[in-house]
Amino acid sequence: MRRLLVALCAAALLVPAAADARSVPPGFFGVMADGVLMTRDDASFAHEFALMKASGVETIRPVVYWSEMQPERGGPLITLSLDRLMAQAARNGLRVVPVVLRAPEWARVQPSNFASPPRDPQDFAAYLKAMIARYGPGGTFWAENPDVPARPQRVWQVWNEPNLDRYWSSPKPFAKDFVALQRVAYRAIKEADPGATVVLAGFGNDSWNALEKAYDAGLNGRMYDVAGMHPFSGRVANVMKIVRLNRRVMNRNGDARKPIMVTEITWPSALGTPATTTTGFETTEAGQARKLTEAYEGFLRKRRAWRIQSVIWSTWLTSDMNSTNSFDWSGLRKLNPADPAGDPLDKPALAAFRTLALAAQR
Repeated sequence: MRRLLVALCAAALLVPAAADARSVPPGFFGVMADGVLMTRDDASFAHEFALMKASGVETIRPVVYWSEMQPERGGPLITLSLDRLMAQAARNGLRVVPVVLRAPEWARVQPSNFASPPRDPQDFAAYLKAMIARYGPGGTFWAENPDVPARPQRVWQVWNEPNLDRYWSSPKPFAKDFVALQRVAYRAIKEADPGATVVLAGFGNDSWNALEKAYDAGLNGRMYDVAGMHPFSGRVANVMKIVRLNRRVMNRNGDARKPIMVTEITWPSALGTPATTTTGFETTEAGQARKLTEAYEGFLRKRRAWRIQSVIWSTWLTSDMNSTNSFDWSGLRKLNPADPAGDPLDKPALAAFRTLALAAQR
């Protein structure tokens, strides 16, 4: 017992030094928490979050669909799914960066089009305020769940890839109307929680051009705190180039001091499967791990120069079967084909992620 106490005391003395030795800020290594993960039973769901924590994940990014949470105008929020996620994130000390998008039918410009943006940005603003009232400082979620460690939600990402039809079908061009939404959303979030962080949507494809168009339409640094980025490419060198081009656009428009979150990055291990969503982008499981390592090492080298706060892998868990969508092979873990309801399997990319994350956090 005496030896155990001495060992524990020695370990305690080492904690501040270890914390000081971190090479990345808290939250740098992240994953998307979405897709099949959200369908797991409670025990499996809790297990996955504990495994995230043990693997060096410090940030998760869930997809929050307004259409699912408020399908009726003026109706109460349907929060069961997000409540479960927020509880597990809090229990494991994970920062949450929810991306909030997809207007309900009653709020859309084109009611029958699921990708149609909101007709009135004030409807979206009211929804954001309701979200903060539940999950933000003093939120009802924390009051209703005293067994959950209180970690009020202070970060919100407004929309996803609004330059693409999949997320912003009309009106076109997107920039003027998206900037109007961003302006109203930023104001609403800050009114509800002045200390909140507002993350600008990551743009898709030639994202640097879309970002420039948003600036031309009136975007400025008083409408966001952090810029989201989605630098997708088959080649890691081009991923780095995309972030560099976005950084230049920000600098040129007076936002050189604004930080960046890479809110999505991935390579699906879908090579040789029926999936063809991103032809030329797919790789093997070994190639996925190799590209993940190369990309994160590149971002670690450029972290300070480009002011990168976080890099979020998309995604934690995928099915890796029975789909033509390449991104259904993008997880660090996959369902077991012999027992899909059982414990998922690690892919080589998880070991690569864990090695990098834990080394940087020592």
